[in-house]
Amino acid sequence: MNRQQTNGYLYALGASLALAASFVFSKSALNHLSMLQFGMFWFSLGVLWNGIWFFTRREYKQLRGDTGRKTGVAVVIAVLEGAATGLFYLAIKAMENPAVVAFIGNIGPVFVTLMGILLLKERFRTLQVVGIVTTIVGVFVINFREGGFAGFVDPGSIYVISAAFLFSVATIVGRRMHQWLVPGYMSLIRSFLLAVTMALLFLRFGELSPLSLKIWKDLALGSLLETLIVIVFAYQALKMIEATKTSLLISTKGVWTLLLAWIFLGVFPTGLELTGGLLTLVGVWLITWNREPAPQK
Repeated sequence: MNRQQTNGYLYALGASLALAASFVFSKSALNHLSMLQFGMFWFSLGVLWNGIWFFTRREYKQLRGDTGRKTGVAVVIAVLEGAATGLFYLAIKAMENPAVVAFIGNIGPVFVTLMGILLLKERFRTLQVVGIVTTIVGVFVINFREGGFAGFVDPGSIYVISAAFLFSVATIVGRRMHQWLVPGYMSLIRSFLLAVTMALLFLRFGELSPLSLKIWKDLALGSLLETLIVIVFAYQALKMIEATKTSLLISTKGVWTLLLAWIFLGVFPTGLELTGGLLTLVGVWLITWNREPAPQK
């Protein structure tokens, strides 16, 4: 493993840990706020964090040369990520345990693998089929309810699966267009679009609730992690390692979310949800596992 690959793995793992923590912070805030008020403050703070990062690190210098193309790629990915992010937070609002949201979201590498095969001409392996089937079985187990798989018609599950698909499209676009990708710029555009959208919706439909110091802390820390750290780390990883490997490491967010939700929110998945979540992790590992070729004699 060379230095670039090592750095790519570290960036992806960092993105996974930051995303897990942001799930817990967001669930804590959403327990007290409407989705619109939450989104307005969360992404407005995200604009602040991303603006500071973008200008203090002078990332605008990376826009020199092919500025139009870099802006176009950033906007396309920002729109896809923005729509997916909104759906994810609707799911977190609707579901009791954010770890379950994270585990269902592991369907994402299935989409990434299938699109990678179709669009990026990545090689198809039998083990990937096993991984895809295992992941899908895991999602079915998570959504099992007494009498059948009624969980699939729950709004939370629909939101997560739809969000995972959009995130996967963004991942493929980011990998294919990585030479024009400026992560900090894309993250700033994404946060700005979401902040404006949520503010307009809140002014039309929302009601203002008082915010305690604890809620402000959850909003500030969570938005810093989700709107800046996760995005920058994930797309730095995509510039260094394959899309499937990036997805694998980020998919471990379910384990970290499970531990953090248990410690800070006092919630733990049911036996079926935990079993299904573990199956999704095994499936993702099978999808992205590469056996090293035997050394030549």
